[in-house]
This record gives sequence, C-alpha cells and structure tokens, in this order.
Amino acid sequence: MTARGILILGILTLVALTMALILGRTGPEPEPVESQPLVPGLRDAVNDISAVDLISADGVPVASLRRDRERWRVVEKDDYEADFGLVHDLLRDLASGQRLEARTSNPDWYQRLGVADVGSGATSGLLLRFPDSDLPGLLVGNLDSTETGRFVRLEGDERTWLSDRRLDLPDSALQWLERAVMDIPAAELREVTLRHPDGDTVQIRAASDDGEDWVLMNVPDGREAVAMWQLRPVANALGNLNLDGVRHHGHPSDDAVRALYVTRDGLNFVVSLFEDEEGRWAHFTVSAEVAAADGPGVEGESEVPGVVTDAIAVDARLSPWQFRISERKFENMTKRLEDLLKPEEA
Repeated sequence: MTARGILILGILTLVALTMALILGRTGPEPEPVESQPLVPGLRDAVNDISAVDLISADGVPVASLRRDRERWRVVEKDDYEADFGLVHDLLRDLASGQRLEARTSNPDWYQRLGVADVGSGATSGLLLRFPDSDLPGLLVGNLDSTETGRFVRLEGDERTWLSDRRLDLPDSALQWLERAVMDIPAAELREVTLRHPDGDTVQIRAASDDGEDWVLMNVPDGREAVAMWQLRPVANALGNLNLDGVRHHGHPSDDAVRALYVTRDGLNFVVSLFEDEEGRWAHFTVSAEVAAADGPGVEGESEVPGVVTDAIAVDARLSPWQFRISERKFENMTKRLEDLLKPEEA
C-alpha cells in the first residue's frame, strides 16, 4: 500500500471513530451544572417522613410503605412489617445522595435512560413519591455503564441527572417485607410433636444439649427409627424460617397438621399447617410452659414472669398472621411416623 493510501485509510478510520463516539452519546452534551441534592429538602425532613410510595413503569403501585410508631409496614401485604434495613438504607441514600452530573433534557432520550413518566409505557424505572409532604417525586432509572450510579429525574422536571447512588430498589411488595419469621435452632428445643388429623403422631426428644442427637418415641414393635441425622431436619424446622408470603389469619383448614415445639426455656410454639391453592401455610400461637421455667438451670420463680412476658410478646407478633413457607420446611413440619421408620424387611 502506498503512503497516500495509508494516509487516506487513517483519515477514514478517524472519521469512523468520531462518528461512533457521537452516536454512542445519550443525547447532546449538556452544559455544566453544579451537583444538587437527590431529593431537594429530604435531608432536613428525613426523620419526619412516614410514607413512601414506589410506583412501577405502568403506574401500578409496587409497594406503599407506611411508618407505624417504630415500624414500617407494607400496605399491599395487609400492613405486614417491612424490612427496616431496606427502608432505612433507602431513606439514607435518598437524603444524602446527589444528582452528580447533569444529562439530557430531551424527552426522546428518557426511555433509554429509564426515566420516562410512569404510565407512558416508555420506561423501565420506578417512581418514588413521598405522600403527605411537599417533597418532589423522583424517577429512578437505569444504572450507568460503570454501575456506580443511576439516572434520575425529578418528577415534572425536564433535566435528567446521573446520581452518585446505585439505589437498588426491590420491584415487588414481597421483597420489601421482613422475611425472617424466626430462627430457633434444634439446640434450643427439647421436644417436638407432630400430630395429623387421623391420629398419626411423631414425637422426638432431644438426647443431647447441642441439638445433634434426637430420639424417636413410640417406635412400633418390630420396627426401627431412621438414622439420627434424618431426625435433625424435623427438630430444626424452626431454624432460619423465612416467609414466602403472608396474610391475616383466618380459619385454617379442618385437616391441618398440628405441631408443638417446646423450647428449653419453657416456650410452646403451636403450629397449624395446611395447604390451599395459594401455597403451604403455617399459623403460630405461643404460650409459656411455666413448670419448665422452674426446672433445672432456672433460678426459681423469679424467672417465670420473664418467660410469660416473652411468650406474650412473641405471640402478639406471630398469631395475627398466616405465613406461606417453603416446601422443604413444610415437609419437615408435617412428617408422618412411617417417614421416620426404616422400611420393613420382606
């Protein structure tokens, strides 16, 4: 190739690169604008905020968060308790965040950035509003290419900004709930009883203090219990128990399985377990076993009021609700005696 050909090729390459850069921009280069608060006025009012609405791109509410005394609740889930950490982090980021870099004011680019008006059918973001306040709503769009901040736009404002916050927002009401129901490991239990409507009963008792060894009671003559490791999941069913759904407690099914979990410190967890078209459900009531509280390792009657108080507090939190739980947890809480016996020899 001649020197002239190389020069022409170089010029064409430079032109192509320049065009690629121009086409790759999200709109015209904006004039420099000083960074501004993510939500003007929120920093000074954040402790007074008692309501936050998250609205999807099609205008349907994702989650309506409302503060009730010290707790936040999710309206779409029968006012069940919200994940305090999620709400706290959201308000913290919104109050301290900045609209860092001004970007396009051209509505033609809103869809690409995820900040088009909700209900327009042209956005993938979420709209945050603060009912009962004068604060502006905030459209939260896509992450930028470095995934360190999101494109945002104040509701009613034409200017789009790149924020200095990721603002990872769950897009379903379920994900805003406090998912943890309880975490009572096998080591804290001394006895478990599962009773089916037809009378079939499983009863296991702790044989060690670490929750590893359990004994199956009432083994029929001529039969043997399964290996001890197969009993542990039954004893550990209340450990790391999370909800997959929640609703106000109604009347459980007549064929509900009843389970009783007795803790070493004298709490009784009675569980009704049943299935319907919406899933597998568990309803809890909690009471105090006062006699157990006065047993070995407890310093007499002075400890009894504490056990009763704990039972009242836990029952008040759990008993108004039915919790949808995982298939694995449900199966471990509804075992039959035959499930825990070795197969009969031919």
